[in-house]
Amino acid sequence: MTHARLRQGIVMLVASILLLTGCGKAVNAAPASWEQVVKDGKNQEVTILMWGGNESINQYMDGFVAENLKKMYGIKLNRVPMNAPEYLSKLLNEKKAGLTAGTADLLWINAENFRTAKDGGLLWGPFTDMLPTLKTAYDQAASDLSMDTGIPIQGYEAIWGRAQLVLTYDAAKVPNPPKTYAELLTWAQENPGQFTYPKLPDDFVGSAFVRNAYYELTENPESLLSDMDKAAFEKFSEPVVTYFQELAPYLWREGTAYPVTQAQQDELFKNGEVAMTMGFEVGKTAGLVKSGVYAETVKAYVFDTGTIGNAHYLAIPYHSPQKAAAMLVVDFLESPSAQLEKFDPEVWGDMPALDVTKLDDTQKKRLAELESAPGTIPMAALSAKRNPEMKSVYIDYIKEIWAANIGQ
Repeated sequence: MTHARLRQGIVMLVASILLLTGCGKAVNAAPASWEQVVKDGKNQEVTILMWGGNESINQYMDGFVAENLKKMYGIKLNRVPMNAPEYLSKLLNEKKAGLTAGTADLLWINAENFRTAKDGGLLWGPFTDMLPTLKTAYDQAASDLSMDTGIPIQGYEAIWGRAQLVLTYDAAKVPNPPKTYAELLTWAQENPGQFTYPKLPDDFVGSAFVRNAYYELTENPESLLSDMDKAAFEKFSEPVVTYFQELAPYLWREGTAYPVTQAQQDELFKNGEVAMTMGFEVGKTAGLVKSGVYAETVKAYVFDTGTIGNAHYLAIPYHSPQKAAAMLVVDFLESPSAQLEKFDPEVWGDMPALDVTKLDDTQKKRLAELESAPGTIPMAALSAKRNPEMKSVYIDYIKEIWAANIGQ
């Protein structure tokens, strides 16, 4: 079954479930205290359903995370590779069948998949207000602790990491990379065929690169956080459409073809067919430099006008048999030790979600060491140039607009 058909089926199931169950109601109450969570959660097995397409992430979970959970709480972590549309279909069918005891305890989730799960009553909560690490190591005023792409979180998912669109170039070949979309157009005209971006609508990185342009090219980018219907959004998008139409003839293969995936774009960069690549793993470039895949002259940067940042989260299914143990896993994954470990470019390179000002001296020293690696962008520099993620419905509109007007 294709992802499109699967999503259509999920929407239909959600509609029927809402009529039967209501929206987002907790199946049972949270434990009375964190002490009770620890008591109930020790020596249990926790099954997490998560994307398994990155071997570095898999090794982080199966190694560092699993070993520490076993040592701290006696918890056995069972990682099951499963994409979000697949596990949502599974949970929706179990909900419709009236199943009250499931086989999964944690989900890696965000954005429209979170909306589907929350609206379908597939999540247990609210639970995040009980997590001690979330209270002590995170900025409570951060917008992505309360909203996920315009969707109120309301305690039903806990932040795990952040990501931000990062561009990569070889300083030996591009000594002065373009720092804005306007500069990029001029640079592409002077260096035809040396730039491209992954194809919409399927590739998330390519979609982010296009939608990020709205923050520079539209007159009122703050409108991206307000409500517009499709017709109004199409009108709002006109300067962005014009820009990418002007850019297309100067792209790789004169814009007649695009890399299908971020991985293909990376290969074009590695092979010297294009001068730049891009991605959301902020530590990936540093990791590839350190491993020798990229030359030491390869660097990562963000535009002066900023790049889109978003977050990814962890949620507990409504019928998890080990909710307390799942909360212990979440609290550990949010801990400074786990956050800094996954930021290591040789481990994962995933951007920490915690407040770095709340780290102790030893942890700050570790962060400084990681940020000093060649190809790494310091957290402070990323945060200063971080554009907010727009509403998820606009992401869908942009994919349609691109397909109709640019990528024909």
